[in-house]
Amino acid sequence: MKKKDLSHSKIYIGIDPGRSGALCIIEDNFIKAYPCPDNVQDMALMFAMAISVNETKTIVAYIEKVWARPTDGRSSVWKFAENYGVWLGIAGAYEVDLKTVAPQRWIKYFETPKLEKTRRKRYLRDKARSMYPDLKKVSLKTADAILIATYAKETDNNS
Repeated sequence: MKKKDLSHSKIYIGIDPGRSGALCIIEDNFIKAYPCPDNVQDMALMFAMAISVNETKTIVAYIEKVWARPTDGRSSVWKFAENYGVWLGIAGAYEVDLKTVAPQRWIKYFETPKLEKTRRKRYLRDKARSMYPDLKKVSLKTADAILIATYAKETDNNS
């Protein structure tokens, strides 16, 4: 089989960039979500495993677009922004076009009602659990990444 004959296979990646975020991979019927590692080396290794370091697959990757809010503490904003930049750098190193998606966009896509933050997070976790009942450990940490990867897959114009 020629290399390009396999190019129809796609990997969908969703990244919730916070330190308490996660990375999710969807490929065909396979789905797996991993909490964000504590260090850059493990983040890079996780990303390499996610894309299978394989030229024969198309990668569609989304990261939640983030920005600081006036109510955010300075140190938490710094850590959040640092993690965001690390994910962008890792994707760039592997020449993966990491698209950004505003939280409002992907959250609205899943018809999420207006809720205060804690209730909204639980709603999104329960939504991810209902969509992927066989996926172990859908948690508050992994739910956003799972839904971002699902958003990438379901809105991909080239699938």
